[in-house]
Amino acid sequence: MRSSYSEMAVTQAFVFITDNCRPGSMSVTNDAERVVQECLGIYGERRIIYRDSEGEWAELLHTGIQFRGFAPFEGDIPGQERAA
Repeated sequence: MRSSYSEMAVTQAFVFITDNCRPGSMSVTNDAERVVQECLGIYGERRIIYRDSEGEWAELLHTGIQFRGFAPFEGDIPGQERAA
């Protein structure tokens, strides 16, 4: 079963999504190619940042037309204060 995710925030440069982690469903990590295609269709070529099923933030890298890998994300997350 395909992954399920929720939009958390959209900025001019980024889209932030969270993995809904539904039992019996794929994770966003394991369904990354489809998630990237869907996000590109909805949000254009914004950078796609997601919170995985472990609660870690990462980037779904893409060429603007297809998924190309993962990278850690160390930037600010809208609505979350940075740890001191």
